[in-house]
Amino acid sequence: MAMTARRSDKQRALPVVEPNLQISFYFRLQEIRELYLHKALKDTIKTLDIARLDRQLSMYVEPGRLKQVASFGLRGEVLFPVPYILETNPFLLGYYRLLIGMSQKEFYSKGPFGRFKRLEERGTLTDSLKTELPALCASLTKSAELLVENIDEISISIIHDLQLLTLGPQLRGGANTKIGQESSKEVFVLIKQLVSPYLKEATERTILIENDSRRKVLIEFFSDPDVRITEKLQSGIRPLVSMEIKGGRDVSNIHNRVGEAEKSHQKARNRGFFEFWTIIRVDANAEMVKRESPTTSHFFHLDRIMDVTTQEHAQFRDLLGSLMGIRI
Repeated sequence: MAMTARRSDKQRALPVVEPNLQISFYFRLQEIRELYLHKALKDTIKTLDIARLDRQLSMYVEPGRLKQVASFGLRGEVLFPVPYILETNPFLLGYYRLLIGMSQKEFYSKGPFGRFKRLEERGTLTDSLKTELPALCASLTKSAELLVENIDEISISIIHDLQLLTLGPQLRGGANTKIGQESSKEVFVLIKQLVSPYLKEATERTILIENDSRRKVLIEFFSDPDVRITEKLQSGIRPLVSMEIKGGRDVSNIHNRVGEAEKSHQKARNRGFFEFWTIIRVDANAEMVKRESPTTSHFFHLDRIMDVTTQEHAQFRDLLGSLMGIRI
């Protein structure tokens, strides 16, 4: 009877998902808590002159809103920024940005707030920006007043939850950026190794070789496209290959990643490139990825081109050598 039960358990066994991303988020959250969440605000308030803080709150915030916040047992600064707070701890601009639900990209790239980014990122405040703090606080305070006006309940816990809802996509975006950077490094190392007999010079992002026709070929790792290879002719620069590297292992998001690659390849085609490679890290349906990126000439799997024993590595090497005019 016991043996039957064990066999049944084994048949129902499912794979164990490793929570690596969540573990990295945990450690990042500990850093963020010290800079941008309630603990950071509370630690800063301990150092302030409360009478001066209250005078500024009364200058910037509608009395009715301060009373509304007080009715929940909270002080005004948990929702409304004033210059005194940001002068003391510029990092706290991040606290108030998260509170009103703005991502870093939205807040600093799509409006007039970009010049204040150094407060949140570096914790520094120039004399010029200091003169603009009243306008910044007036704007953020109006946003917070709209928030207070339209929600039923306010508490430290609710504020914290709202900030985390804004923070989540930011953390995931950061993780995706890191995946992209690490994948690009892998491809950089692979290509540098393949072209090493022809190498003339290299930096962290560029590789310069001289091909069999004694012409210079430059391999650059930047963005949009992630990799571009050009040949220097007497008549000018000849674009050869545009590569997009999508190193994420999440199969469900492959449509978006290949779609992003297509946009980049189309821009590269307008700049004269004629060969377009997309490197992915999932086993996706061939018809689907071709449909998402019709401009792509060749799709490669990152893990397989890194493995010198695979046919895909040999194909990647042969095509690369053929296009650059070298024997590798």
